[in-house]
Amino acid sequence: MSEPVGVQVGRVCPGCGREDSVPLRWGMPAVEDFRLAERGLVALGGCLLPGEEPILACRSCGLEWGRERDPTADEQALADLLGVQYADVVRALGRGWRRENAASDDGMQWFISGEPAQVAVGVDDLGFVLARPLTSWDGGRTDLLPTDGSQFRRDDLLWSPDVIAEAAEIIAARRRRSFRWCRTCRRAHAPESFVGAAGACRPCASAFTGVEA
Repeated sequence: MSEPVGVQVGRVCPGCGREDSVPLRWGMPAVEDFRLAERGLVALGGCLLPGEEPILACRSCGLEWGRERDPTADEQALADLLGVQYADVVRALGRGWRRENAASDDGMQWFISGEPAQVAVGVDDLGFVLARPLTSWDGGRTDLLPTDGSQFRRDDLLWSPDVIAEAAEIIAARRRRSFRWCRTCRRAHAPESFVGAAGACRPCASAFTGVEA
């Protein structure tokens, strides 16, 4: 199923402040929709579309809220650090940014985008840098490699969004070319989380092929 299910990471309810919201589905529900709703993975909004309908329902307080264009907490944090509007971030860097757990030793605060991670952006007092992310097989960061010529000023987001978008896409395209396809879970994985001898990602290789990951 391509539609999201389960608690939406980074979506903090404006009513109770908890990160416990699931997708809200409108229209005539299918059988699968009822099953997901019974498991608490989605909420059913009703058959009639209200127009500008909310997309999330908080399981904690029951509030129906949010729009597709709204930033997650991490995306808003990135915009705040850069000192621009969220729309300016989307125009130059796209959506889907997730904050790394901690700032690096040099004070750079890192965000990554893509699944698996394809682009990283680090923000410091001078501006920001685009980088190629390398992750460990369990999803934790092991390294972030800045690309030559990828240092930008905050003003570049406003005046040169196309230049930044092109630089980010070059990094993402190179990263995607290195992905490997796991024949067990049928998903793309970063090369550092893949076991070539087993033709599978590390979790699948460990669980199903007997290869130590």
